[in-house]
Amino acid sequence: MNSRERFLAALTGKPLDMLPVDIHFADNVAQQCFCQRYGMEPEEFYTWLGNDVRHTYVMDEIELFLQNKELMNFAFAHGYAFPNPRDSGLCFDQWGIGWSMVSDGQLPVSSPLDDWDGLEKIKAPEPDSHYQFYMFDKCIEEYQRKELAVDVAQYFGPFEKSYLIRGFEDFLVDMYFEQEKVEELLDIITDYRVKMAHEIVARGVTYGHSGDDFGTQSGPIMSLDIWQKLFRPRLEKIWKVYRDAGLPIVHHSCGDCQQFLDDMLDIGLSAIHPVQATAMDIHELSSRYGDRLVFYGGFDTSDTLTNGTPEAVRANVKETIETLGKYGRMICAPINIMRNVPQENFAALIEAIGEYRRVDN
Repeated sequence: MNSRERFLAALTGKPLDMLPVDIHFADNVAQQCFCQRYGMEPEEFYTWLGNDVRHTYVMDEIELFLQNKELMNFAFAHGYAFPNPRDSGLCFDQWGIGWSMVSDGQLPVSSPLDDWDGLEKIKAPEPDSHYQFYMFDKCIEEYQRKELAVDVAQYFGPFEKSYLIRGFEDFLVDMYFEQEKVEELLDIITDYRVKMAHEIVARGVTYGHSGDDFGTQSGPIMSLDIWQKLFRPRLEKIWKVYRDAGLPIVHHSCGDCQQFLDDMLDIGLSAIHPVQATAMDIHELSSRYGDRLVFYGGFDTSDTLTNGTPEAVRANVKETIETLGKYGRMICAPINIMRNVPQENFAALIEAIGEYRRVDN
């Protein structure tokens, strides 16, 4: 099987030769750190790792490439990002959200909606604007030649984009006390995501992608009732575009999002990412959902990979694949690998995935 066929087989519950791989780093800084350790350029490195998928981003999601100087320079040059005149390390995106370009990961530093009187000023970017798919267009021929799975990542969905615009604490309170205003903002973002989904489908991606963190390390971030009222119908509207195109759907949610999974499956979810083993019990997940949900991740990258021994890393890989991958519905995806992961642990991770990813159909 080629990589694209393998990825689709895993996402749709079809027989496959081995579990697909997606070794993913926390940000561009961490990726470059490991590329330098191995003396390779990024694409060469991902090929060597055996990654079956490549992720691309749209230009107005600058938070996904804040440390990538090439892409940020392109974003500034073509109106997808705007400098902060008071601090060269900060910038604004097209929504008006302020971001740090010098911190690790994605660090928002300001929100444009101080109070709801300014809601009429919130305008969504144009999904079909020129150069929006610059990264995708630049890479797609090579990815197709290599027969790889390809997505256009859509993190920061209706929930996260809303609290980035309004401010995290204010938005959580507003979900209970300003629902009319909240729903108006959510609809602006949802309409944008629906239009973007149509643009993405037209480009022949392997699957639909969405993202919103509905969990924390200790539990869900909101009640099921609130989620069902505010977010289920909007996710369903976005996902319908992918479902109508016959594409499986991968949703990213950090933390403990288990209480939402039944609803998410009802509206079309294929795979949950990243399956944080420190927040959800992988044995319970496998028992409850293993024959109908794809587990995209599940390895303990936050503790074992960073602080454990190579032997502990190998044991974690073996247990995780035996638990989450026993139905063949798993993507071997260590998520958000940080640059402080010891070299010997990273090597043990790669070796163990190569050893245990084979499937007996």
